[in-house]
Amino acid sequence: METIDYLILFIFGGVAAFLSGFLGVGGGIIYIPVIEYYLKKLGIHSDILVKTILANSLFTIIFSGSVSSYYQYKNGNFYPKQIIQTALPGIVSALLITYLIKSGTWYDKTIFNYVFGSMLLLIVSKMYLTKPKINNEELINDKAIYFGGTGFFAGIVTAFSGLGGGVVMTPIFTDLFKQPIKKASSISNGVIPFFAIAMGIYNLTDTPKQIISSYQIGYIVLPIVAPLILSTFIFAPIGVNTSQKTSHKMIRLTFASFASIVFFKILYELFL
Repeated sequence: METIDYLILFIFGGVAAFLSGFLGVGGGIIYIPVIEYYLKKLGIHSDILVKTILANSLFTIIFSGSVSSYYQYKNGNFYPKQIIQTALPGIVSALLITYLIKSGTWYDKTIFNYVFGSMLLLIVSKMYLTKPKINNEELINDKAIYFGGTGFFAGIVTAFSGLGGGVVMTPIFTDLFKQPIKKASSISNGVIPFFAIAMGIYNLTDTPKQIISSYQIGYIVLPIVAPLILSTFIFAPIGVNTSQKTSHKMIRLTFASFASIVFFKILYELFL
């Protein structure tokens, strides 16, 4: 990799980190296509491509989610009870699905694209078409089981898609629980690092079939993730602060627009 590659990674990492703070999605929407491009450039084209994409995306999300969540806390927009209730069941489901993916070759790039694309289509449709009522009261469904169920489902989505889970948690919290999107984004940002840390430890200690860099630990390729992570500390706080000043409608429109771009990229790969 050359200097320009590290610069490109830093720039895209900045975009992803900003979105992580702005939308509460962890940044995986941007990380995944960028990481995929550079993994292929470094020579990964075998059945471990998807596993390595997922591992590196989620490892990077540890930092984007943690930094974003910290600044949500500093801004007084933080909900620890709901975060814990959501995160714990999701860790279990995420680790279980990750283990099943790595135990075989059944989850290839084509299946990954279908899963990833389907999730994006669902999210885009909900964000464009649904107009949730803004409610400043406590959650209508405030029992732990609702958060636990959401977390368990988000953990499955995280393991299959590498998106961090925010892309499903944020719509569920806004559309099902009738919460303002800023509160939903804060809870999502708080949950994402729990998922990513659990899976990051698993991926760091696992042994891949192919080593593509002398600076590689398990499935984590440091030359790729390091510039992405570095930009997080600069741009995630900007995303959080911008979110606090932006209308709910604009946040939802931004969320849906970026998801749409990636969705069309997936369609291109599948059918052209």
